[in-house]
Amino acid sequence: MALFSFFKTPRHQKFEYKPRYWNPEKEDLDKRIEMAKRENNDPNAMKSRISHGFRRSYNSSSRKKSNASKKSTIRLLVIIGILLLFCYYFLVVYLPRIEALLK
Repeated sequence: MALFSFFKTPRHQKFEYKPRYWNPEKEDLDKRIEMAKRENNDPNAMKSRISHGFRRSYNSSSRKKSNASKKSTIRLLVIIGILLLFCYYFLVVYLPRIEALLK
């Protein structure tokens, strides 16, 4: 190894990764707790919190149902397609052999 070099070699690059964790459920819970503490006895605030909770749960459940329905429909179509291909292959390849054996 040489002690001296005519050309300056670049140093290695350092990668600094600082992971971040974001929990939207916890953030939403903290927001609701803070809002409840701020407006504890106001009846209009209670009504708005209750209606907001119903709207939030309705929107999330309808989206989940819609996504699940789409996924199950696609899965069903893929399974039916694979079964049809398997049946076609069986009829084309093995049915003539079975007919020949029966004659």
